[in-house]
Amino acid sequence: MSLPKEPRQLMINLMYIVLTAMLALNVSAEILNAFLTMDKGIKESTEIVSLSNNILYQSIAEQANAYPQYEKHNVTAEQVKIRINQFCNYIENLKLSVIEKTGGLDEYNLPKGKKDKDFASRFFVEGGKGNQLKDSVLNTQIGVLNLITSEEDKEFLKSKIPLNIAEIPEGSEKKDWADFVFGQMPVAAVLPLLSKYQSDAKLTETSILNFLVNKISAKPIHDEYKALIAADKNYIIKGESLKAEIFLGAYSSTTDNITVKVNGRKVPVRNGKALFESQTNSLGSQELDVEIAARNPLTGVVKKYFEKYNYEVGERSVTASADKMNVFYVGVENPLSISVAGVASQDVIVAADEVNIIKVSNNKYMVKPNRPGKAKIKVSGGGLPITTFDYRVKRIPDPLAKLGNKLSGPISPGEFKIYNGIQAHLDQFDFDAKCKIIGYELIRVDKSGDGFVNKNQGDKYNPRTRRLVDAVKRGDKYYFEKVKAKCPGDNQSRNINSLFFKIK
Repeated sequence: MSLPKEPRQLMINLMYIVLTAMLALNVSAEILNAFLTMDKGIKESTEIVSLSNNILYQSIAEQANAYPQYEKHNVTAEQVKIRINQFCNYIENLKLSVIEKTGGLDEYNLPKGKKDKDFASRFFVEGGKGNQLKDSVLNTQIGVLNLITSEEDKEFLKSKIPLNIAEIPEGSEKKDWADFVFGQMPVAAVLPLLSKYQSDAKLTETSILNFLVNKISAKPIHDEYKALIAADKNYIIKGESLKAEIFLGAYSSTTDNITVKVNGRKVPVRNGKALFESQTNSLGSQELDVEIAARNPLTGVVKKYFEKYNYEVGERSVTASADKMNVFYVGVENPLSISVAGVASQDVIVAADEVNIIKVSNNKYMVKPNRPGKAKIKVSGGGLPITTFDYRVKRIPDPLAKLGNKLSGPISPGEFKIYNGIQAHLDQFDFDAKCKIIGYELIRVDKSGDGFVNKNQGDKYNPRTRRLVDAVKRGDKYYFEKVKAKCPGDNQSRNINSLFFKIK
């Protein structure tokens, strides 16, 4: 008989030979109890290995959460966990079935049928449970190995995992694996054998998890580099010097542990870089406030970095442009951008006739007229002559009176009664302005042609108007007449549209 070369396999074969030899003896209670003690020790060792495996799972999950490129290893680890747990649960159910079918547990929590040598032959050999166990071991071994995509890695792991089937020694009279392992085996010896397969499964789990951890640890985080130039100015006047810092930037193309904000607005990060794009509609000196928040993937600590980027937006002539329309409106703040090519924004001088103008920042101004008419904006500075820009000044357009969102038309009694008044709406007006209803007359004409009139101050219904509205019936007609409104900048109220509703 040839001996196996691997020490562990040799030990297992010798254990089987010893156990087989014992079948011919009258096994003492002390030996049976020793088997049960060995089973307890195997289970305790398996629990320790399980705790260690849980730490490995947590480490892999944390790395995957920090670095998306490692998510595939986390997925593999979770699939390994599922397969190993399924196998261990299968073995645990086998053990429970053996104990139950041999009388259960005694008052010392030991199997009552621990001496029974016939049960293992009936259950595992004749009943086919042994060959099912063999198939489960092999399927689990192949299943976890197939989770590894690289054939080279798979071959490496195959020699490292202990979960396998021992070969029947040459010369053995028993040619069937189930009979060789379980034939005439006392129950006290069957249980540690089954626990051994659970232990082998957990150690197999450990081998694969350590392999995945090593895969993660071996990979660099910063996998991309880019040459960067940071100049102190992006608009140079003839005669000035240009200064710039040139350096190599390193970043990860797969991680998403940074967030970027420009002027308070979040910029999406793709492949480790944020691409900022903005239309240069405003002229003059511009500044970008950049904030980069980097989260340490392992500790979760966030550190922020701040930088300012200045640039000039200009054209070949001096310009002054209203940001929203080519007119100014009374009663609201009208934003205005002014810049002069070749002149820094802080050297530009701006004055105004007939309107109030305030500098907000750099080339940004706010104009607030007091009355309709015309206005002049005068720009100079930096050795340039005064340039004058003429603007029209208008009052805010008439608002539209509405009942809810309705101008007029048919309406049900129920819907008509839910409103508490009418409002003034500034549709398609770009400025943040609100007009208010000052008053109106509400006229109700019932089906018989009788009319009821009530004057209302303000936009909300007064009590008499409310009673007029609550009296609504099908076929009635309601008129909102002499509607007056007042908008920002108005010295007095203005007449706006009437409303007519027919109750359907």
